[in-house]
Amino acid sequence: MIVTVPGDAAPPLLLQAAEDVLGAGRGPLRVIPLPGDGSERRFYRILDGRRRAIGLSSPRVTTKAVDENDSFLLIGRHLHGCGLPVPEFIWADASQGLFLLEDFGDVHLQLLVNRRRRSLASVYGQVIRLLLRLHERAPGGFLPEYCHDAPVYDASFVLEREIEYFRKAFLEAFLETDWDKDPNLRMEIERLAESAGASRREHVIHRDFQSRNLMVLRGRMGLLDFQGMRFGPPAYDLASLLIDPYVNLPEPVQAGLKELYWRGARCFLGLSRQAFDRSYAAARLCRNLQVLAAYAFLGLARGKPRFLAYIPLAWSRLRWSLRWAGPDNYPNLTRRLGEERLQSRLDERLRVVLRDKGC
Repeated sequence: MIVTVPGDAAPPLLLQAAEDVLGAGRGPLRVIPLPGDGSERRFYRILDGRRRAIGLSSPRVTTKAVDENDSFLLIGRHLHGCGLPVPEFIWADASQGLFLLEDFGDVHLQLLVNRRRRSLASVYGQVIRLLLRLHERAPGGFLPEYCHDAPVYDASFVLEREIEYFRKAFLEAFLETDWDKDPNLRMEIERLAESAGASRREHVIHRDFQSRNLMVLRGRMGLLDFQGMRFGPPAYDLASLLIDPYVNLPEPVQAGLKELYWRGARCFLGLSRQAFDRSYAAARLCRNLQVLAAYAFLGLARGKPRFLAYIPLAWSRLRWSLRWAGPDNYPNLTRRLGEERLQSRLDERLRVVLRDKGC
């Protein structure tokens, strides 16, 4: 017997699997729909009184090539085999986009930090240790075939999926403006992509290593949303964590955590400190462009205005990141994104969009 709390109905195949695997005749299963993330996936908490699991329904995009669901299963099993704290797959049918997963609870890092029950240094020290384990262990046995889109975070990926995404979703669709048609600016953007992208396949990155994908359960830190992993520069994950707009980490705290990561990673990164700093500066900029594009797209195109609240911090971080990277390195980008009229345009568009969406 299955008892569903009112809300989005779970797919019958998922419910049957939950009853077979979890229920085993011990009593009725309770199925509770959970709030989703920025994607079209649907989540459910399934309980039988003693056992609990998370049900996931994720629509497939393709039936031919490797789909995001295939990546989720392949990469999840790989990471679990590496001894990394990801949810165990209790049951899976990737062809249908249906999964039963170990339940990591409801407390993600953003919520923990906002509760202020532990110091930032203590919490983020634990996160940095997890990131070091991920970067040291995950490359062993990681295959390009696990990746559902591009297997490498390289210059072409940066241009298309981060810088061009920023142009279309944030500048064009949200701010209703565009880049200057300046060849020097274009050359500078291409140089940024080259600096941020990986040239070799020796490291693996999560690519969305931020506070809402890090769960805390009984003092244990767990990692979610790993289906976008690919070969890439480790500095990108570090930047994703430190400039995460969901948690406004002070710059001195960021600097200390960056140093903590470097001390732990220098033995396996194969980089000089100077090369690591250059990689981090470029990755930080590109990640900043990506999150602004994502928040604008989710808030405007997907009708999820809650994401718009994080744009002001991400925008101020972008302008700070350009100064931090050195205005001499990206003078045209610094000039274009530092224009006061662009700031005024952002303030105006946020007011209009939030008003139109009834916020």
